[in-house]
Order: sequence, then structure tokens, then C-alpha cells
Amino acid sequence: MFSSRMELVEGILSVAQRVYSLCEQASCNKKQCKRLCHRIKILMVPVERIHQHPEMLQSVEQVLRELRITMENAKHWVVKYRHMGWWRKLLQANSIKEELEQINGRIGDAADGLVLLLQAEHGNKFLDFFQEDRLRRQNEKDAKEDLQEIKKYFESGIVQLPDAVDNVHKDVKLFGSQMQDLGSQMQDLLAMVTKTMIPQRPDITEIKKEDLVIGEPLMETDTSILYKGEYHRATVAIKRFKDSLAIDTHMVRKDFEKEARTMKNFRCPHILCMYGICIDMEGVRPVFSIVMEYCEKGTLRSVLEKEAELPWDTRKRMALDAARALYRLHQTEVKSFVHGSINSTKFLVDGRYCVKLAGFELSKTESSLKRETPESRSQKAANSLVYHSPQRLSDIHFKYDKASEIYSFGIVLWEIATRETPLKGFTPEMILEKVGSEKYQEPLPSDCPSDLQELIDSCRAYDPTQRPSAGVIVDTLASIVNQMYPEETTS
Repeated sequence: MFSSRMELVEGILSVAQRVYSLCEQASCNKKQCKRLCHRIKILMVPVERIHQHPEMLQSVEQVLRELRITMENAKHWVVKYRHMGWWRKLLQANSIKEELEQINGRIGDAADGLVLLLQAEHGNKFLDFFQEDRLRRQNEKDAKEDLQEIKKYFESGIVQLPDAVDNVHKDVKLFGSQMQDLGSQMQDLLAMVTKTMIPQRPDITEIKKEDLVIGEPLMETDTSILYKGEYHRATVAIKRFKDSLAIDTHMVRKDFEKEARTMKNFRCPHILCMYGICIDMEGVRPVFSIVMEYCEKGTLRSVLEKEAELPWDTRKRMALDAARALYRLHQTEVKSFVHGSINSTKFLVDGRYCVKLAGFELSKTESSLKRETPESRSQKAANSLVYHSPQRLSDIHFKYDKASEIYSFGIVLWEIATRETPLKGFTPEMILEKVGSEKYQEPLPSDCPSDLQELIDSCRAYDPTQRPSAGVIVDTLASIVNQMYPEETTS
């Protein structure tokens, strides 16, 4: 046991050395690679101390096991993005900055777990170095500087020319035409790089009615109609409330402005972008709408039901997207923040099968607008039971916390793996009996990859203390996805 623990420490230090070497060789994204390298070197201080004083190891073994996965994912990130050959994939992936932010977040989580190994004075400085807001500002600065470097390469023409240009010397006229086309392509690529590397997510604001174009209805419920529309020429979804409960527009605006400020903490490519609210005062009563990002494939639940041939690779990436959104909520500086009602209808899917978490944004604002019928409340309660943890099923007063939400997320992961509806055909009484009392877990399909199966089962563990954190889930799923590209994990 002792030797295996020491191998764990030595493995972390070995991966760290490999990351240092890879970062030194980076020809692209150099600022971000350098920053990552520096942060890992700081983090390795308490790890080196453990290596010198093995008696400390037992108290932080779990932290180190999680750190080992984070370090492997960090190595994968550097390998993937350190050279210019990945530029074309960057244009499609839209993930470089997001992936690095979450690796840095997990490094910060490890710092929290290792700080007690340092003396009090050094420990405070150590944690200050990994303070979330500071990391985010540094990440933004590095990404912008790396983007400027890429722009210089594009503008100077240091790019891989299309194959068709190789033989242009045979025809001067053709050469001139192709070089003109190439110049146009480079401008297009440059615009795409700018858009891809630093996504611009606008501030949430009150939107004027004349700035919206209402299009076709997409879905109707008892309380609202969802439309496809346009906002400043961008395609959006517009949720218009029917028979609104609210009359006092001042109170609605007050709730909205407060939530808009809070939501700035949760910006992430996998959290649905909210543009704002629109209050139409032209009628007898005000008409309220919430304007949000448009996801053309609809809810995750509907995608799983409609698309029978979703390959495992796609499902793994969708699971990772969903986990990244949950991690962004759970690891924010608002430490106690939970979504509150995680299920497969709260995740939306865009045209690239990118998954985004919705259903919590402007929740107080929305609740002040929506008039629910007794029937809709009853149905909502019945549908949500399948996502309740055993503890909550047994005791309605059981505190809903992050561990409870991880259980709910485990059910969503089960849905992604099976494409089935959870506890289909079960009555509320059966759910309470089977899950709450008998610790029942629905089986996974035989073709479910073993590492994914293990993760899903751990999320659905009966004992809340045995469920992984959102950070561990992201690390594990990132590692599973990385295995899909073995050529990218070797130097």
C-alpha cells in the first residue's frame, strides 16, 4: 500500500516534468502554456514536500488521486494546442480557453486540498495565488495575447498553403488568382479565430421590443410560448409568458437586475447564454419575454429520444459538456450554489451537439412572471421524483446540496448511456419504495464503456459521501474523451 502511494506521488511529479518540457517546446498558445507551467510548478511545492515526508501522504491520498487525472488532462491540453497544426481544429472546437480554465480550476481545487501541508504564512500566500478571480483575469489576458500572436502569423502569411498552390508556378495567371483566394481565406480564418478563441457573451440587459423579431413558435406550455426569433440579426429563442402573474414592472425589473449581476459569475460555453428580458407595455397588461440563446436540437431528452444512432463518441462528449456546466456552477465563488432541478430537459443541444445547461437563469424573475396551474405543479413533482436522491425520497426535509445534485446528474448520465427514460412505468409509490428503501439502481447497457459505467454508478451511489464532486466528474470524463484520440496524447 505504501509503495503504491509513493508511486502515485512520483507519477504526479513525472507528469509535471513532462508538462514543463512540452510547454517549453510550444510554438502556439505560448502565453497560456507558460502560465499553466508556472501554476503547476507552484502546486508541486506541497507535492515535493510529500515526496520528502511520506508520512504526510495518507491524509491527502484522495486529493492526489484526483490531481493525477488533472495532470494527465493538462498534459493532453498542452500536446493538443501547443503547435500551429491545431489551428484548423481550433476553428471547429471552440474549446481551447474553456478547457484550460477548467484544468486551472481543478488545479485550484487541488491547492485547497494540499494547503494544510504548508506553514500558515506560506499556506495563505499559496491559496492567494490560486484565487479564482485572479486566475480568470490572468486567463483572459493570456488568451488575448496568444490570439494576437496567431493574428500575426495569419497576417504575415505563415500558414500551410492549400495543396492547389503547390504547382502554381506552372501558370502565373492561376497563381495570381489562387493567391487572391488564399488572401480572402486567411481573412475569413482570422475572423473565425477571433470569434472562436474569445467568445463574446453580451451583458444581460432589458431589451427593447423593436430590437426583436418574433418568428415561428417552437413549443407551447400552460404558461408560455417559445418562439424562434432574431435579436440584432442573431438567432435567439424568445420565451413569452401567457397571462403573466406580474403587474408591477418595477419589481420585475428589480429581480431581473439582481439576477443579471449574479449570473455574470456563471458564464461558460456550456451554460445557456441569456440576453435579457423584454417588457412590452403597449397592451392593456404588460407582456413579458425572456430572450436566450437558440439551441436548434432542443432538449437533451428529445435528442436522446429522436436520434437512435448516437455513437458513443458523441455521447461521451455530450456528457463532458454537461459536466462542465455543472462544475462551473459548483466551483464558482458562490460556493453554495446549486442548480436545484437537474434533469435531462434542463440541458439543451445545439446543431453541433454541444450541450448547454439551462433552466436556472433568471429563475426568480421567471417565477414572478409565471402563473402555474395545480395540474402543472403536480406533473412537475411526479416527473422530478426520478432525479431525487434516496435521502430526499426518504425525507422531504433532507437538505438539497451538491451531493444531491450529483445524484440527479448521475441519472442524466444514465440517460445519455441508455437513451431510455429513467424508471419508466414506475409510479411515485414504486419510486419511493425501490430507490428510497431498497437502494435500487437501473442497470446500464452491456456495451457501455467500463470507465463510464463506473463513473455513472459512483454518481448514483446511495451514500452521499461516496459520490464524486463535479470537478472529479469533469476530470474523469475529459480523460475518457481524451482516450478517443490516442494520437493526440503522445508527443
